[in-house]
Amino acid sequence: MAEAESDDSRHRAKVYCLNSNGQWDDRGTGHAAVQYSPEDEAAFVVVVSEDDGSQVLLQARVHMEDIYQRQQETIVSWNEPETGVDYALSFQDAEGCTDLWEQICSLQGREPDGAGGTSDAEGASSTAGSAGADTALQLPAAELRNVAAIADLLSEVPPFRRARLVELLLQSDYVPQLVRVFGVAEDLECTDDLHHLYGVFKGLVLLNDASLYEQLLREDLVMSVFGALEYDPDLHVARAEHRAFFRSQQRFKQVVPITDEDVLKRIHQNYHLSFLKDVVLPRSLDDNAFAALNQIAFSNNMQIVSSLANDDTFLQSLRDKLADPSLSSEALHDALRLLQELTTIAKQLQLYNRSTFYRKFVEHACFAPLAAALRRPEPEIRLCALEVLLASTQHEPALLRTCILSQRPGYELCHALIGVLVSPGGTGEKPQASEVLRALLDPDAMEGRERDEFLNLFYDEFVDKIAQPVAGKVSAGTGPLNGPTNGTSGARGGEGGAGSAEGDDPAEEAAGDVLSARQHVCELLCFFVTRHTYRIKYFILRNNVLCRVLRLAKVRDKGLVLAAIRFFRTCIGLKDEFYNRYIVKNRCFEPVVAQLLANLGRDNLVHSAILELLEFVRRENVRSLVAHLADAYGERFRTLKHVEVFEGLLRRDAQNNDPGAIGPAKGPAAGGPGASSCAVGAPPGGRRVFGGDEEDAYFNESDDEEEAEPSADAVDDRQFVPRPVHAAADDRMERGAFSHEAPPPRLVPGGSLAPRLPAVLEIARRGGASSPPLVPPVGSPPNRSPPQLSSAPPLGSPPA
Repeated sequence: MAEAESDDSRHRAKVYCLNSNGQWDDRGTGHAAVQYSPEDEAAFVVVVSEDDGSQVLLQARVHMEDIYQRQQETIVSWNEPETGVDYALSFQDAEGCTDLWEQICSLQGREPDGAGGTSDAEGASSTAGSAGADTALQLPAAELRNVAAIADLLSEVPPFRRARLVELLLQSDYVPQLVRVFGVAEDLECTDDLHHLYGVFKGLVLLNDASLYEQLLREDLVMSVFGALEYDPDLHVARAEHRAFFRSQQRFKQVVPITDEDVLKRIHQNYHLSFLKDVVLPRSLDDNAFAALNQIAFSNNMQIVSSLANDDTFLQSLRDKLADPSLSSEALHDALRLLQELTTIAKQLQLYNRSTFYRKFVEHACFAPLAAALRRPEPEIRLCALEVLLASTQHEPALLRTCILSQRPGYELCHALIGVLVSPGGTGEKPQASEVLRALLDPDAMEGRERDEFLNLFYDEFVDKIAQPVAGKVSAGTGPLNGPTNGTSGARGGEGGAGSAEGDDPAEEAAGDVLSARQHVCELLCFFVTRHTYRIKYFILRNNVLCRVLRLAKVRDKGLVLAAIRFFRTCIGLKDEFYNRYIVKNRCFEPVVAQLLANLGRDNLVHSAILELLEFVRRENVRSLVAHLADAYGERFRTLKHVEVFEGLLRRDAQNNDPGAIGPAKGPAAGGPGASSCAVGAPPGGRRVFGGDEEDAYFNESDDEEEAEPSADAVDDRQFVPRPVHAAADDRMERGAFSHEAPPPRLVPGGSLAPRLPAVLEIARRGGASSPPLVPPVGSPPNRSPPQLSSAPPLGSPPA
């Protein structure tokens, strides 16, 4: 049996045994503990008499089966499976009972308050770990001859003993002693001892204790710790040289002097932490160790940023360095990297601390020098400045808006930001510039006065510069249209449709950087259309922007084609008649249909995007666009049979023109202008014969669609009929306000009926001499005798 533990690890308890009569026999009082026996390779519950230290009152093997029970707070009982005898230990205090119970549960591999045992393999592992639990309170002397025992102790310590082990390591100043032992072993070139020391320091790291990490990463110890971790026994080919890296390549550069020693200490500690978990022990650290190291780094970052934010001297020196025009590119890059690192760390802070940092950031005018940095030719400098702006807008965009408004009349920062977006070069920087502009111009993140002031400034000064890559030279402003739009003279009704607008042609082929700028500008324009309502509407219509953007659909780059179609789809998605009339007037569908026909057999993303656009027009029944598509491209659509979108679009147009017609298209041969009023396929006499699907489609059709107002481009040439005196009451009767039955026909002066007046006028206009009689469609209510004018109730009278 292993050597007895110290008195503080034993607890006073009485031993009871259940006799054959069912009575508990008192075996005596002693001190109980769990001990490990190397000879038997098993753990035992041992109770030594308090009167005679050599007398053992109980020695029972700890079994892996779930046979142990804890009763109340001070009793542990079990039944020996080999002998069938029941034993019970009654402790003097609850602490002793808890300690013994936790040791038994740890050996069984279960939680102290859980149930169930483990398999034999797990039990053997837990039993072996009990050796560490037995000797955890007796650390071997930190000497070269004991390094193997220390390595075994640290690798086999059970979880419930780790806290006590860490406490002893810190109290006895054990880590500095191990560092001195490592120095001796390295001087003697003892390879086996150095391998054991690797296991020792690796075990110290895996204990996952913040206080122990603080000691391991002390300035006077950290290099020796990294040195001990160089001797990994698994690396047979070459030894890692961590210390050589620190001596030859690692150097600490202070862009701006930091006078706070505590900040410097935490900066060095964070660097060593990152090196430890990313370079030294990336394969050995478990999730708990990574979490513990990251928590220390997070705590250090909070202290670093908070201290530097409150250091006015540091912030003012950093701002002066950024604003120095004589600064070299390398020095400016270092200063921007420092500022970027601070803003990146600030993302991890709590809201209050982050707000404090950015408030100091604005107080020292750190935004102002970034405008000059964005104009520098070096891409790394521009990228650092954009990262700083992006981090600030992700926290609070109002800070950057306030800075831009305070720069009037020059607005250098906004001009520089837009210059990065629209410039030919710098493809990698445009996504960040686009995100910054999107955050600045989001009206949902602004309050009323700020929204009006900033958006008015943007549309008066900058929107034309953003649109220039895709629209050429345009004019700023958001005033309503009082004359012809820029670039629209001659565009109406031209053969080229959208391609006939005047001005610079943005659809000409360009380099990849220019294509990237145009794609990001199209994305921003989509954002403006959905968020800025009337401002962007007047800008687009005044400068013919939509036609110019759609000319990009002619380029070979499919990404740019998709960007143009996406912008077109966004405008149509608003279902705004201003946009719809503009689209019809300028034949904006011309390049889209050309792309559709060019990509028919390819089944690519361009083809799918155009089909979705046409399906949206059909599904939402945008009447002006449906009529325009049927009139302008109906002949082409009739030849396309690979999907049902085109047939459905033409059928929708026929239904809009004649709600009773279900014909697939319109025209001279299909019920269009110049044909009789009957739909295609109607039998003589005018009564329609419905198929099964068409009849369902007719009854599913909404009456609101039949009575909807005509589109803006439709011409109403019906004869004017004056309203009677009782027109208001008749309207209420027509809506069914006076009866729950179907509404009666409307009266006209003279008592004549006017059923389906638009259809009658349409027949008269077309000159149909032999028009078929008017027969109500299937499902219509029968006509009733109209009431006389004299019997109409006065206005406001209740129904009879």
